[in-house]
Amino acid sequence: MLRVAPENLQVDPREGALAKTVGLPDIVARVLLARGHDDPDRVRSFLRPNLRGLHDPFCFRDMPKAVDRIREAIRSGQSILIHGDYDVDGITGTVLLHKFFSLLHATSKPYIPARADGYSISPASVEAILAGGHHLVISVDNGTNAVESIATLRRHGVDVIVTDHHGTNENVADAFAVLNPRLPDSGYPDRDLAGCGVAFRLAAAIAESFSGSQLQSPEFAEFLADAVACTALGTVADVAPLVGENRTLVFHGLRALVQSKNPGIRALLDAAGVAHRGIDVGDIAFRIAPLINAAGRMGHAIEAVQLLLAPGYAEAQAAAAALERHNDERRRIERAMQDEVMAAAASIEAPAIALGADHWHPGVLGIVAARAAETFKKPVILVAFDGETGRGSGRCASGIHLRDALSRCSDLLESHGGHAAAVGLEVRRDNFDEFCGRFADVCGGMPVKDALFFDGPARFEELDPHTVRRLDMLGPFGTGHPRPRFLTNNVQTVGHPTTDARGLDLRLRVVADGQILPARLVRGAARFEELRGNKGPWDLLYSPRLATRGEEGPVLLEIHEMSAADGANPTTTSTTRSGS
Repeated sequence: MLRVAPENLQVDPREGALAKTVGLPDIVARVLLARGHDDPDRVRSFLRPNLRGLHDPFCFRDMPKAVDRIREAIRSGQSILIHGDYDVDGITGTVLLHKFFSLLHATSKPYIPARADGYSISPASVEAILAGGHHLVISVDNGTNAVESIATLRRHGVDVIVTDHHGTNENVADAFAVLNPRLPDSGYPDRDLAGCGVAFRLAAAIAESFSGSQLQSPEFAEFLADAVACTALGTVADVAPLVGENRTLVFHGLRALVQSKNPGIRALLDAAGVAHRGIDVGDIAFRIAPLINAAGRMGHAIEAVQLLLAPGYAEAQAAAAALERHNDERRRIERAMQDEVMAAAASIEAPAIALGADHWHPGVLGIVAARAAETFKKPVILVAFDGETGRGSGRCASGIHLRDALSRCSDLLESHGGHAAAVGLEVRRDNFDEFCGRFADVCGGMPVKDALFFDGPARFEELDPHTVRRLDMLGPFGTGHPRPRFLTNNVQTVGHPTTDARGLDLRLRVVADGQILPARLVRGAARFEELRGNKGPWDLLYSPRLATRGEEGPVLLEIHEMSAADGANPTTTSTTRSGS
């Protein structure tokens, strides 16, 4: 059963008053209150976030010196190299800054290292920077801990401005300026910005330092639209929390994507099959981002940069077609590797999984690790070896802080970095077995954050199409701000369940208080026999959505947890209310 504290099933006495004041259904006010939004004026701002509400970019401690150095480079005609990362976040931030500098008639060059060169400003990057004669480098989504490389560049008279959101306060590179909201002394109030978001704030600060008609031109307005569109792509793809400024940027970026006249963006949306309609976070995560990432995984990420910078639609179409071919190849390789990893992981009983092989393609490690982590509910590290060194990716869907886990194994690693749920690492072959054991032990001893929550109880009669549509006003939904979840007790099933076309989800019909609704048990196909023979009662934890298939009815329940209401099910889950 889903065990819930009785106080979490009580209606908040403020619910009716807030709903009436802001003109929303009670259940929408219920979600707002559960997530800490109790002031009517702040609720209105939350529902219609304004880009003018972003913090002053000069809150970054190093922003004034970064802007002054960039303006000096523009005045003196110095070439600026923009050093991006090879994922969507780094690519979109690189494109954003390059287009901005082009608007200012500055000389800039986008540069993305090959995946084989390793993450951040590697020795190969240093060599390319020095060979190109660049005097100023601006990193995007990397560079915070590139201590040795940045020291080398400084010795050769190259200034480096770091824009990043990775790393810790230890071993921060001695760069000319560091703009990283995650560093405790950064000065910026919102620490959750993605790398492209930091690049966007740098562009805003430079623009603020200028005056005149240039920044009021139609060209600048078009740039702003493309910049916020790129920022939405990178923020969602990097799984940054959709709260605070990230939510504001993605809210406006989704609209800018639909309206964009940029040939590269238009071709990208066409290739992803999402043109000529509204775009949501899921479209970015599962359709658009894989195309952009495919360049860095199977070819070179500069191909995605060239797509987004294409001068015309014909060139953009050709570039998008190349990404589609890369993505098809990625799928083929990924399927073969996934079968191998799943078979090997199934026999591992340790609290974490770490596997390595010589024949694995490094470009699909992260994708397969994510699938394995979701399937086995454990942290997963996969490493592709080349000679005596292996580069790997890790993913975690079970609430363990993956970057902290790697930090406790750092003496066995050549390098590592990343986030709570996604990391990259480099390890020597002769240390790998010891690392596997240490990593499992560390994960086994770390606290696990309960991933289940709900926004409050709900009755099926509250879930009419109009109300569910109003719940969508709380979007965009994603990491840190998921789609509203409700709990309904003592639900019965009706008829027989069926599996979906992929054989992953279970489709069924559920009834409570005389109202029948179609539902989908996410990744519940394995429970087919159980649910065919047991009609309930059940406790459901679910998100209501407007159904996309007419035969399902207007509202569909996406079930996250389904447990026996009478306590007969020996597997119980403790569930907490959002915001508690």
